[in-house]
Amino acid sequence: MTQIFKKDYTDYKKLIDDKLKRILDAIRDNKMPKILYHAMRYSIFNGGKRIRPILCMMAYDATKRQKSKFKSQNYEEILPFACGLEMIHTFSLIQDDLPCMDDDDLRRGKPSLHKQYNEAVALLTADVLFAKAFDLFAQAPVTDQIKVRTIAELADICGVNGLAAGQMMDILYQNKKLKTKNQKLIDQKKTAKLIAGSMKIGAIVAGAPQKTIKDIEKASINLGLLFQITDDILDKAQDSKVKSQKFMAEKYARSTILNFKKIGGNFSDFITLTNAILNRNA
Repeated sequence: MTQIFKKDYTDYKKLIDDKLKRILDAIRDNKMPKILYHAMRYSIFNGGKRIRPILCMMAYDATKRQKSKFKSQNYEEILPFACGLEMIHTFSLIQDDLPCMDDDDLRRGKPSLHKQYNEAVALLTADVLFAKAFDLFAQAPVTDQIKVRTIAELADICGVNGLAAGQMMDILYQNKKLKTKNQKLIDQKKTAKLIAGSMKIGAIVAGAPQKTIKDIEKASINLGLLFQITDDILDKAQDSKVKSQKFMAEKYARSTILNFKKIGGNFSDFITLTNAILNRNA
């Protein structure tokens, strides 16, 4: 199995996992139905790679180094955002798996939340994770200006320009032959929007200039499309479309690498990451 992230980035994952455990432990202490806590924990710690929050922290570090020339060691200001993004990702997966959506019984080899518990628990757990993500952004130890910008970005990720619209399109085109441009639009909204938004949020919290944030968005949209199409290739290894998908993957990778090179040296790790995604086998 190809590791998408270098060993260095397991440190990010540990920081994120530890913070998520502390957040959930604090929720458990509230007077709430314990089943919601257990369902949240089941979904959050269900084998996820933490790709989106890691990308958020990588972008934060890269833009901080661009400003100060030193690697940031204090992650207290970025961790609430990274964890909130993981909660949004988990919320979207819970919804995707529901019978009224993609109707999947398994998630990462384990029963989907509505199978482990029931549909009502799954729906309400998704609601709690969605709300908690915004709460984490609102309570983060950053300026009010950064809070407003990041909350607006998160809302954009989730709404008509992102996850909700992408899922709706996915449902509407179910069992229909998709044109390439429509498939790309679904992938942009369902996958690439959250990946790009995660990196933008990391850069916003780090205080990156607007031009850098725009450049990051351009590069990371293609990174998100690359991630989705390589997922599709792995899922349909024998499919007749794989050859054309591999061509598209290489095209997205070239564009992503070119855009990261334009941003500068602090983003060289993202070039390594792009190649790892392109060549992954799991």
